[in-house]
Amino acid sequence: MKKNVYFVQASDIYGTDKKSVYIPYAVGCIQAYCQKNSTVADNYSFGKFIYTKEPINDVVARLEAPYMLLFSCSVWNMEYNKALASAVKVAYPDCLITFGGHNVSADGKELKEYSYVDFVIHRFGEEPAEGLLTSLALGKPLDSVSNLSYRNSDGETVTTAYEAQKGLSYPSPYLEGTFDEILRDDISFSGLFESNRGCPNACSFCDWSELGSKVRLFPMEKVKAELDWFSEHKIEYVYCVDANFCLFDRDAEIADYVVQCKEQHGYPKVFRVFFTKNRFDFVFDVSTRFFRSGLDKAKTVSFQSMDEQVLKNIGRKNIRVDFFKNLLVKYKELGIDTLSELILGLPGETYDSFCNGVNVLLESGQHFAISIYPCEILPNSQMGQKAYIEKFGIKSTRVPFKLIHSVDGEDSDKITEYSEYITATSSMDEKQWAKSLLFSAYVQGLHNLGLLRAVAIYICNEYKTTYSGFYQKLIEWSEKNDGSFLNRVYGKISKLCLGITSGENEMFGTFDKTGRILWGFDELIYLDCFDNKEAFYDEVRSFVSSAFGSSDIIDALFSYQQGIIKKIGTEKAYIESDYDFFSYFNNIYSDKYSPLQKNHISLEICDTLKTESFTDYAREAVWYGRNRRATDYTSTYYEVKYTV
Repeated sequence: MKKNVYFVQASDIYGTDKKSVYIPYAVGCIQAYCQKNSTVADNYSFGKFIYTKEPINDVVARLEAPYMLLFSCSVWNMEYNKALASAVKVAYPDCLITFGGHNVSADGKELKEYSYVDFVIHRFGEEPAEGLLTSLALGKPLDSVSNLSYRNSDGETVTTAYEAQKGLSYPSPYLEGTFDEILRDDISFSGLFESNRGCPNACSFCDWSELGSKVRLFPMEKVKAELDWFSEHKIEYVYCVDANFCLFDRDAEIADYVVQCKEQHGYPKVFRVFFTKNRFDFVFDVSTRFFRSGLDKAKTVSFQSMDEQVLKNIGRKNIRVDFFKNLLVKYKELGIDTLSELILGLPGETYDSFCNGVNVLLESGQHFAISIYPCEILPNSQMGQKAYIEKFGIKSTRVPFKLIHSVDGEDSDKITEYSEYITATSSMDEKQWAKSLLFSAYVQGLHNLGLLRAVAIYICNEYKTTYSGFYQKLIEWSEKNDGSFLNRVYGKISKLCLGITSGENEMFGTFDKTGRILWGFDELIYLDCFDNKEAFYDEVRSFVSSAFGSSDIIDALFSYQQGIIKKIGTEKAYIESDYDFFSYFNNIYSDKYSPLQKNHISLEICDTLKTESFTDYAREAVWYGRNRRATDYTSTYYEVKYTV
């Protein structure tokens, strides 16, 4: 009689009316590979995937005489996996529990920490899982199975030799029908896709470099067949998990095939990739193809840090700033939005160098979309190793992990997951880290989201100050002016930033008018200032007057700035000014600065993004539309009639 085996890759469900979840691709690959082994096929029966965070008792109740459960462990499901594994062991003491994935250790310490764990698979999972199941079926010793930790007869932990994955072709879980059973569930699946596996880079914060495996290209026949599968099964959203798309010339052929699939069958509707950094013209060409077909509306240009010593510490190199500046203009000319990313808390970074890095991005023309993420320690990365931690004086804090824009407390029984954020290094203490996070929230919330973008750009260009200096002075003004609206905003956000360093709160917070939806700190700043825009702009004008002086142009500037912010319940918006701010700012966005002209202008904006309530506005303009400048009437998102 065959023994029952279950794979677990538990994910959160997105949405309420239309529930969506990523297909459990990692465990699907492992199961498809194992089933090709005749010994495995003859001795084991595979149960339905456990792919969402169902109530623990419900999962245990539907298991049928489980012989083994194999868990894919990541930061977003580790605590759930531990709770489920423990409960299964109580209900079925003889059931074997195997942990694997990115969030398990390299030395099998889970066997010492959790009595309910029997095996730990390290790094890639296909070959070790097959070897484990085969050895158990045949009664063979486990020391010949690579990348495995287990307890010997004396209860001691044994970790076998590591062997890099070298295979060039693996069975596709899509084409083998591995997911057929769960596809019948009432849920919308998003696809995960890889045309190759491996990464040539050696970033210290990422565990790809520690895998010791060269980049391997999967057969083009398999690649195209999987893309056909997504089209045939009407998978709307596909995330390509290649570490560096466009690293290889053949990626242009893959891109063309994705476009062809959408044109012929309508699917996938969205195809997202991680582009390689150093093939600029090639990436520009391919990203343009995706944009024109509607597969991807934005292009990400990541930096991590703008400081050379920090980049050296983490094993990264950036493109030249002048090239980046020209690249932004090229994308803008085609109407393609761009997003730039930085990481906070990297070794060697200081408060000043971090703020300067943000300033460099703004001065280069990245006024619309900068995403800044706290550096998270992954257990199998170089950064997660003791020697690296000691070298750079790294201190981390365990912080509750929640999904941005999820509903706080929606499921009181939900198990809390945790992230391990770097909140101090030898070059940046906890207060400086919190201060840096606060600065980034102000820049993203007021500049990128648009509430002060026009004001800041004009001040910085005409008064020869830096963007970082402008926002630092605004933060200082807010801190000192007790009792003001901006002082209240400062107090709330600075407390949340400091709360991260002690693990008191997560990276998100709620806003009264939107219920229990969790917003980023930058979004909280925007929503609060928008909701109190009269007080906000009055106080910012007082700040500008005290720091830079006043004039009729400054008065006109504030009037224009307020006018271009999207309104609630408006179908037509009208803006008039005695100064041609519209041309002035568009010239700057195109890196063609020209002095402001005193010409009377009128703008008529057709607002097709209807929002009848504050909650609608927050969702449609701030959440869904933030990287498309939906909060700004002068963006390409809206139809603007400009008259001089």
